[in-house]
Amino acid sequence: MAETKKTQKLSLKPSVQKTLVKEEAAAWVESRNGDQLPVSTGIDSANNGKSKRITFEVTSAQHQEIKIRATKKGMTIKEYMIALVEEELKS
Repeated sequence: MAETKKTQKLSLKPSVQKTLVKEEAAAWVESRNGDQLPVSTGIDSANNGKSKRITFEVTSAQHQEIKIRATKKGMTIKEYMIALVEEELKS
């Protein structure tokens, strides 16, 4: 039996708007660029206000302890870790 190739290409449904998704995604990215950064120790001024991301692995036990300590202080893990870094950079 001979195979026949389909000539029809897949397309998006008419109700889906590609540009809307791109605009929403761009707005989300822009909203993350520094809006929620805490007040710093002044080191940012040397970096022209640009922020950088640091990613590192921790064990499950370390993550649990960090989360517990942050919660006890009424902070998110991000806020807690930034506070620890800023405290260390002050000294």
